[in-house]
Formats: sequence, C-alpha cells, structure tokens
Amino acid sequence: MKKCKSNRLNHLFIIIMLMFILACSSGNRYKWLSFFFDDVPNPNAKIAKTDSLQADSSKSAFNARQIRPSKPLYIFHAPYQEKACDDCHDLAYSSRLLQPQPQLCYQCHEDFKEQFAVLHGPVASGHCTACHNPHMAKNKKLLKRKGQQLCLYCHELSDILKNDVHQDIDNTDCTECHNPHGGEDEYLLN
Repeated sequence: MKKCKSNRLNHLFIIIMLMFILACSSGNRYKWLSFFFDDVPNPNAKIAKTDSLQADSSKSAFNARQIRPSKPLYIFHAPYQEKACDDCHDLAYSSRLLQPQPQLCYQCHEDFKEQFAVLHGPVASGHCTACHNPHMAKNKKLLKRKGQQLCLYCHELSDILKNDVHQDIDNTDCTECHNPHGGEDEYLLN
C-alpha cells in the first residue's frame, strides 16, 4: 500500500514538473491553464477594434470587454515608452540609476534651482519621484496623484484650512494658486 502511494506521489510530482517546464511560453501556459480552468484568456486573441464604445447587442459580454477605450489609460515617460532603459539605468548593475536624482532628471528636464528663489521641499531635496512616476502614470505630467490629493499626501488639510484664504477652496487644485516646484516667496504663489 505504501509503495502504491509513493508511486502516485512520484507520478504527481513528475506531472507537475512537466507542467512547469512546458509552460515556459505564453502559448504553452495557455494550453495548460485552459485544460484545467475555464475562461482563460487566449494571449494570441486579437482585441476587437471599434470606433464606438457601444457594444452590439448580438455580441457576447466577453467581446464587449475587449473594446479599447478612446482615452489611453496611461501616460508614458518617453524613455520608458521607447524601451530606452539604459538612458536612466545602468543595466549591468541590476537597473541601478546612472546618476542620483535630481541630476538624472536634469539631463532632460529643467533645473528648478536656477529658476526660483524658493524651492518646494521635494524639489529642493532632489526627490522628483515624490510626486512624479518615472515610468508611467494615469495622470498628466506623470503625477502619482490628482488635484489636491497630490499635495495632501504630505500636507495636512487641517493645517491648510487654518489660513483664512483657504476656507472656501473646496476641491480647487492647489496648483491654481501655488507653483509645485518653486516661487519667489515661501508660499510658492504663482
């Protein structure tokens, strides 16, 4: 009985190992997964292209989900989109940056130290990625958050509302009055 149980375990182990070996490509992985599970998306399936976001009622719900949105979901940093990783990263050393921030960013982008008398904290300390994603983001200018949420990640709303000028700001974007990079005074007013 023990020998039979041992043989079954050995066979199961061999089958599992074969699955891992054969599942190296997306096509093989799809074959294995679709054998065991229903509704596994085919990696080779073409996405339906249409000018309208309205799905034809005769089409299945699956086909309606494949319609591409008219607005891109992400905004890409140019070097990332062009797969020019080595513009910023030293690929020989596990994707280490070629230079520290902000010097790396200033290779292509403006150096705010020369433009403003007073710099915003993250800019002054050289942490561009405190606010910007270096690869891609859902927000314009590769911002990590939208509107007030970007500023409220570091600044306390209760402290902001102590200033009478801010009493009626509601959802006003902070950048309507303040420059996020720097200014001529401590309040970074536009």
